[in-house]
Amino acid sequence: MIIAGEREINLVTWNEAHFHQLYPLANNPKIAMNLRDSFPQPYTIHDARHWIEHNQKFNPPQNFAIEFQGKLAGAIGCERGKDELRTNMELGFWVGEPYWRKGIATEAVRLFTKHLFDKFDIQRVYAQVYDFNGESMNVLEKAGYIPEAILKKAFIKRGVIGDLFQYVKIRGEE
Repeated sequence: MIIAGEREINLVTWNEAHFHQLYPLANNPKIAMNLRDSFPQPYTIHDARHWIEHNQKFNPPQNFAIEFQGKLAGAIGCERGKDELRTNMELGFWVGEPYWRKGIATEAVRLFTKHLFDKFDIQRVYAQVYDFNGESMNVLEKAGYIPEAILKKAFIKRGVIGDLFQYVKIRGEE
């Protein structure tokens, strides 16, 4: 599946063509610092294989490779809430350092959010951002997300406790 965007940005289901591009791009402590601790660091060839194989079983797909000019530039995906929270999806994304400050993440978030509202029976998509990650906050705001909450002292990264900023996009308020 390909979700076509503007400026040569596409969201593509994970496949074997991404394998040798993924691990060198993802193996960056600057990326891991802004993601949940479940994101491996260092990011190995085995992590890349596991991620691609894991994502090939979802129908419809929930995680996509972000491609820019036909090359892997990052990743975007979501996780649906469970039980009574099933009307929510949590968004996550990252873009490799060579592709920073090119508007790729903003376009990917816009494309993916539209896809989620088109394909899933959900009411809201939200994203949580660490207080030191102003770049991701800017991406979300440019993509039409609004600040919803600040969760005080909600995370610990490298021994430092910080605030978690939550952004949301509501169906019908796009």
